[in-house]
Amino acid sequence: MLTRRIFCIALLSVFLLGGSALFAQDSITAAIQPYVDQGVFPGLVSVSADKDGKLTVETAGYADIESGTPASFDGVYWIASMTKGMVAAGLMILVDEGLVDLNAPVETYLPEFKDLRVEECGENGVSTVRPPKTKPTVRQVMSHMAGLRFVTPTMDRFGIDVFPARPLASAMVEVPLFADPGTQFSYSNLGIDVGAAIIEEVSGIPFEEFLQKRIFEPLKMYDTSFWLTEEQNARLVTPYKVLDGRCIPDSISCLIYPFTDRQHRFAEGGGGLFSTPRDTIKFYQMIAGKGQYKGTRILSEEAVQAMATKQTPDGIDNPYSLGMWTDGESIWHGGALGTEGRANLKTGEARIYMVQLTSSVDPKIKETVNAILDSRVKQ
Repeated sequence: MLTRRIFCIALLSVFLLGGSALFAQDSITAAIQPYVDQGVFPGLVSVSADKDGKLTVETAGYADIESGTPASFDGVYWIASMTKGMVAAGLMILVDEGLVDLNAPVETYLPEFKDLRVEECGENGVSTVRPPKTKPTVRQVMSHMAGLRFVTPTMDRFGIDVFPARPLASAMVEVPLFADPGTQFSYSNLGIDVGAAIIEEVSGIPFEEFLQKRIFEPLKMYDTSFWLTEEQNARLVTPYKVLDGRCIPDSISCLIYPFTDRQHRFAEGGGGLFSTPRDTIKFYQMIAGKGQYKGTRILSEEAVQAMATKQTPDGIDNPYSLGMWTDGESIWHGGALGTEGRANLKTGEARIYMVQLTSSVDPKIKETVNAILDSRVKQ
């Protein structure tokens, strides 16, 4: 189970698109193609959007090497932990509406959380449990400061999509916290799953339906979902691992197959979404637009500013906000198979790149893509 856990935690990088676009055939394409030709990298899609919404789309390599299907902005990718930022945006809609308080204890919305316990190891090596010294808040679960573990043992064994949101929230109460809330940073799918459960409890509808109605439909993100249609499944980009210097087809071990199955698979807020470059860039353009995309407002400027503000306390180096990483100017998140999205609130620029690689992406590739995109912003 350690292998599954390490795989699920991994955060890698690559980008995305939307609207009318300039399809560039130089720079990133030329820089990445040699890796594809050597057989050590399957391919990527990179999309950047300037403050005026002009898109530049670049591709290299394949969505499926065996069939020769080229990488494209309509390819369907598992965006994994990029889901976290979208769930956080959904929660912030409810904060905007005065229905959720980030400083409130989680048990305000999910009563079962009053029974949380902390695991403590004594000097004799015997573990005991006790009530937490402070109650975890909504802000803490969304910034990985609640003492929650990465996933539950059942999720670690069978997949992250085995529970509906509310039953999962109840199940995680049975797993003791590893530390008192507010004392340690630990990256956790479960914290964002708590946020998803709060969305359900407060809105009265499944959180995936809330995201669909309040974010995906207004932004015309028609290919973004926790489940795939047969047509979308046909566009699913093949995941690869690099073994002995060549790309080998692989599977997504964190999820239950088939991805079209709505009976046995459930929406998971920490990393369950699929999307396309065409869709995902719109979300990051909305964030870069301080909550607005092409005249459609999703979040208030105050909500986006909260997502751009480090929420982890002084003394904690990890610069996490609410479902996203931040440096105060840019907000970003990556996904386990090599997807990444970034929004810059100062310049209004957004960028994404997308890869489906279960082994680590060569750091030189990530550095090359980011360096080229950075140079364009400075021009």
